Amino acid sequence: MVLAGAIVAALLGFAGGADAADPFVGQGLVPGRNFQPLQGLSLQMPVDDALPLKKGELVLRADLAETSTALNEASPAGRGMLKFGQLTTVLGARYGSDMQNVEVGLQVEAIYRHTGGLDGLVTAVERLVGRSNGPRDALKPFDYVYSVVSGPTSLNPPNDAFGLSNIVAHTKILMVSEQTYIPATALRLAVKIPLGDKTRAFGTGTADLGVGLSLQKTVSERVNVYVNLNEVLPTGHYINLALRGYFTSVTGVEFMATPKFSVTGQFDYYQSPFGGTGLRLLDRGVTEVVLAFGYRFTPDLLWQIYGVENLDFIRDAAADFTLATAVTYRLPK
Repeated sequence: MVLAGAIVAALLGFAGGADAADPFVGQGLVPGRNFQPLQGLSLQMPVDDALPLKKGELVLRADLAETSTALNEASPAGRGMLKFGQLTTVLGARYGSDMQNVEVGLQVEAIYRHTGGLDGLVTAVERLVGRSNGPRDALKPFDYVYSVVSGPTSLNPPNDAFGLSNIVAHTKILMVSEQTYIPATALRLAVKIPLGDKTRAFGTGTADLGVGLSLQKTVSERVNVYVNLNEVLPTGHYINLALRGYFTSVTGVEFMATPKFSVTGQFDYYQSPFGGTGLRLLDRGVTEVVLAFGYRFTPDLLWQIYGVENLDFIRDAAADFTLATAVTYRLPK
């Protein structure tokens, strides 16, 4: 909370110089995803608003997310021990096509797995609030451990490993423009092209197809509401683990504190692409909350920083905590 307060104060200080006549333009949701190391290998539908880019517009974005994970489970069905940090990097481009209200995009994902860089911060916060993490305590003797055994599947990817994960091609088509009581609604389609080595847990090795809706509504000059609803259909198996269709959703409320600075709260739900393994860390979905701050330096340059915290609605499946940032740049036409 102290860190969040410092960020707010600093950004409000920067924003203080904004012209009072500047318009309040929504900055949108932050590009969260399911950061659980195994579940996140399947297609993560890009988080997006409902409005496509105008014809000829090009937007570039770089996302960096550092995740701390501690999961420890033993059952008759198998054994899972995960304690490490993971840096997820996503580079993406979106383009307003020649077809009216149609946008296309491409993003390339990479993963770097290592001894947890956020462990000290996570442990300090847990001590501050008087709430310890059982799996993290149980795995304290290990600096790094990634071991999952489920039936004939055994996964032990190495520490200090980097690799490409997936390429995701996506498109967005505005179906309904925003009206007084109706949100802007867009249809979205995506396909995951697997690049990552599945034995090193950089990808599932199978293509996934995704379809979704993005809804966006301006509640007032300063408040915007966003909803993403998605269904993803994997096309194969991951090292003898069956992959099933899964549902994801992101709901966010954005408050424009100034024309340049916004605060956004999100609730994210990710159903697991696995099922029937008997391991909670594979079968159970993930529920998380996100607190994000955004600052628009210029009309074409946006910086966002956000934290992702798992909730106890569904236990023993999610990563502990993620700290992430994204920079978005719109190339002048």
